[in-house]
Amino acid sequence: MIATKLGARPLAPGTGFVDNPEGLSAKVIRESAERSRERLGVDKLDVLYAHIEDQNVPLRETVEGFAELVAEGTVGILGVSNHATWRVERARALAAAAGLPGYELLQYQHSYLRPRTDLPSEFFPDGSIGTVGPDLLSYLRAEPGLTLVAYSPLLAGAYTREDKPLPADYDHPGTPPRLAALREVAKETGASVNQVVLAWQLGGPLPIVPLAGASSVAQLEENLAAVDLELTAEQRQLLDSAV
Repeated sequence: MIATKLGARPLAPGTGFVDNPEGLSAKVIRESAERSRERLGVDKLDVLYAHIEDQNVPLRETVEGFAELVAEGTVGILGVSNHATWRVERARALAAAAGLPGYELLQYQHSYLRPRTDLPSEFFPDGSIGTVGPDLLSYLRAEPGLTLVAYSPLLAGAYTREDKPLPADYDHPGTPPRLAALREVAKETGASVNQVVLAWQLGGPLPIVPLAGASSVAQLEENLAAVDLELTAEQRQLLDSAV
């Protein structure tokens, strides 16, 4: 499947996606999707995400703009990323009331370790809305038609590489016990820590698709092997209860 996003474009390597927000107007949605199809050389985008919030454009315009592309057959499934859960629900409610396709995939940062989400930033003054928290998890439980696409599930190598320290928002008392549980399960199964993280997501009660990157064939093969790793109920209990 070919998936892409619109609503924000990095200005240059090393810059963040919030440095150049395009917004989610109907005009931007159509023009950005057309540019993506042209660059990718495809007639249809299998998945199209709204990358970041746009609070300056009415949600109805955004919903209708995405729905038009689906109706025309140039887009398959709609997704959303870096939006507050209440805005996702409001957009989906607008789509449902109008009989239009709505967001089905939620792409958010999610891993086994839990980061602090209360730390404000320039783009997220109330704390991070781009990371899975209890509100998003409960939303997934209540809406079985939704799927979480978990990006950065392996924290860019921080689980296993000494030269890749955990981000600052993971520096809290809850991290050490979860790391200990993770390493214990990895030892029991003979799998790598990364494989346990991916298996924990894949085989859990919620529909989660890990979006794991790889920079070598060996890493790709390691990630793919996690599909066949089945954790026992006891191992899952150990992982889930670590606090």
